[in-house]
Amino acid sequence: MIFRNCSNYNILKSNYTLSGRLAHTIINNNNNGNKLRFYSNSSPIDLVYSVIEPKVVVDKPSHGIKDVIILHGLFGSGSNWRSVSPKIADQTHCNIIQVDQRNHGTSPHSDTFNYPIMVKDLYQLIEKHHKKEDGLCLIGHSMGGRVAMLYALLHPETIKKLVIVDISPSQLKSNTIDEFKSYLERMKSMNLNEIKNRREAEQWLEPVVPDKGVRQFLLTNLVMGDNGKYEWRIYIDGLLDNIHEITFFPAPQNAHFDKATLFIGGGKSKFIRDHDKELIQKYFPNSELKIVPNAGHWVHAEDPHTFVQMVSSFINDNGSQQ
Repeated sequence: MIFRNCSNYNILKSNYTLSGRLAHTIINNNNNGNKLRFYSNSSPIDLVYSVIEPKVVVDKPSHGIKDVIILHGLFGSGSNWRSVSPKIADQTHCNIIQVDQRNHGTSPHSDTFNYPIMVKDLYQLIEKHHKKEDGLCLIGHSMGGRVAMLYALLHPETIKKLVIVDISPSQLKSNTIDEFKSYLERMKSMNLNEIKNRREAEQWLEPVVPDKGVRQFLLTNLVMGDNGKYEWRIYIDGLLDNIHEITFFPAPQNAHFDKATLFIGGGKSKFIRDHDKELIQKYFPNSELKIVPNAGHWVHAEDPHTFVQMVSSFINDNGSQQ
């Protein structure tokens, strides 16, 4: 299991996943449990994460992978994966680690926000707690997919397999970034002292965020504070000031990851296009692309059964290893 040596870490909370599985959320003692932890420099931070174990623990899985780290997308958190993580754990006999990336979920806030620093956060997490002899697979969705891709290019020796969900190494369109920015600005403009319930919060977002599913997703970041008032757990200012940083994929020149890689795209999504395939093959020559026809950008939420089957089959396939 990952994170065996946790003497400097505490269980922040224990809760049950949608499947009834107990998941422990771990936080560094140095953060003192303060959900408004703030880092003013550009050093790596200690990320908060949850661990979900399989019902049946296998000491040495035939596929050689014991731990799977999942990296969420922009506006998300590790808890977004709580419905599919237990299923992947059971079908692969792997431990699933759901990570909150910086400025998201219950991980610390920082004014520094870009792919290289998020890779450093992930590297620190793995170096501190992962046993190198245990195989590791990374799964990343959207922004988290780009963190996973860059990590694989920079530290290929530390992972065995890679799964990228509905994102490519290509530059994001400017209208996509403008849309994300408008969401953040609308969230920031909400008067949290006057919001009495989540329905009012959703009504405030609606003029800028017409899609109800997207509104509800954004509102997963609205939580009740200790003072009885709503507050955003996501660091809106840090994301707004750096939203341009997620436009480009800062791949090192001539870098490539030669191990087995699976790209999963939503058939109704715009984030992986036909002309992206050449660039994908450039950086990930041992990759395959599979499309989930009836899913959009949030593939794992819109068609969880197909997603779980694709990911589990890929991890379990000994032939896909190199």
